Amino acid sequence: MILRKILENLTYNFLQINMSLKVFFVSIFLFSLSIFSNITIEISRGTEEPPRIAIVPFLYDDQSISYLLTNQISDNLSLFGEFEIIANSDLIAFPSSPEDFFYNDWKTLDIDYVVAGFISLEEDTSKFIVNYFLFDIRQGRNLLNGTARSSADSLVLSSHKMSNRIYKQITGVDGIFTTKLMYILNPEKDKYQLNICDINGDNEITLFDSPEPIMSPDWSPDGKKISYVSFENGNSEIFIQDLSSGKRNSLRRYPGINSAPVWSPNGNYLAFVSSRSGNPDVYLYDLKTEKISRITAHYGIDTEPSFSANGRKLLFTSNRSGTPQLYEVSLITRKISRITFDGNYNARGRYFPDGKNIVFVHRSDEKFHISIKRLGKSGLKMLTETALDESPSVSPNNNFIIYATKDAENGYLAGISLDGLAKFKIPSKIGAIREPVWSPFLN
Repeated sequence: MILRKILENLTYNFLQINMSLKVFFVSIFLFSLSIFSNITIEISRGTEEPPRIAIVPFLYDDQSISYLLTNQISDNLSLFGEFEIIANSDLIAFPSSPEDFFYNDWKTLDIDYVVAGFISLEEDTSKFIVNYFLFDIRQGRNLLNGTARSSADSLVLSSHKMSNRIYKQITGVDGIFTTKLMYILNPEKDKYQLNICDINGDNEITLFDSPEPIMSPDWSPDGKKISYVSFENGNSEIFIQDLSSGKRNSLRRYPGINSAPVWSPNGNYLAFVSSRSGNPDVYLYDLKTEKISRITAHYGIDTEPSFSANGRKLLFTSNRSGTPQLYEVSLITRKISRITFDGNYNARGRYFPDGKNIVFVHRSDEKFHISIKRLGKSGLKMLTETALDESPSVSPNNNFIIYATKDAENGYLAGISLDGLAKFKIPSKIGAIREPVWSPFLN
């Protein structure tokens, strides 16, 4: 696939109305990326050694149930290279509760934590009761006594929830193992799919498919709805879709560009890009009253809005300075401030959930890198060493960034931790995939 420089969220719209764009305003690359079923996560963690943790198979008569739970917890905790999992063959004991756990036994393995537990069956409901425990070997204490109640068909989800609790108990940060990824898949010519899956690539579901392009997916803050742009009716059109019912509603359609919808933190508004007044500008759509407010008004191109964590500001890309840069506008005063000054290309900005940093695509020496910047501070930090990175999306716990990139002829999704120590990639297979978006926390 030939690499094409195109304007993020505006590409097909501009082509439809034959608008002439300047070459310098480029904010997305389309890559041949693989559909990530049966993915393999490749980890590079630098020089820092991750904590070592043993996941003891839970005590239960049916070993298939026990291993389903413990293997999933093990896979979750090792997913991003934050923990080193001790192989079952190296375990020196198989405790199932605090009563039969002896810390001195485990100190010889030079490990930090042990997870153990037991399972019982609730006869009147046929549900499994999982009692699980987290032991800190260094400090010699029990950190967590947890209980999960699960039907047979929700054991995997229960293991994700248990992993979240274990992860938070150790790190102090919320786990993301019940979150999902959304992305656009182009498996073949004239076929586009909007898909979601678990963060390990499992349970892939197609939410919408079309013979026409789909762009700019985003999650509602409660994770129950999504928004995206579809060209199914011959022009760019913004849709909102309910995930439980599948029902789709189109926003009021205007001629020209209708693109880049993003949800406000309270779920009451969508910021989007429209050329309804003749030039691409950022607008605000009230989902309750259907009132539209114009946020920017400039002869340059304003695009790619993103809400701040408190919903009071928008980050957006504009070429008003002559090159693509990131700007911030107050939704209260409408005051606009330039945010990026390093280099001549900074685009596709997104706030971190904590509101302290932004992530974006920065060009350096004709290479495009995922970079972060502390708001209110000068300079930036390039996180990635790959050369063709695009579409960064931040995990809801503030710890990871997923993005699309390309190495030689192979495209793939990749991720990196905020500290840059944990890196992972999802190798490509077949199909074209782009615009990964991390979900909010899901129940």
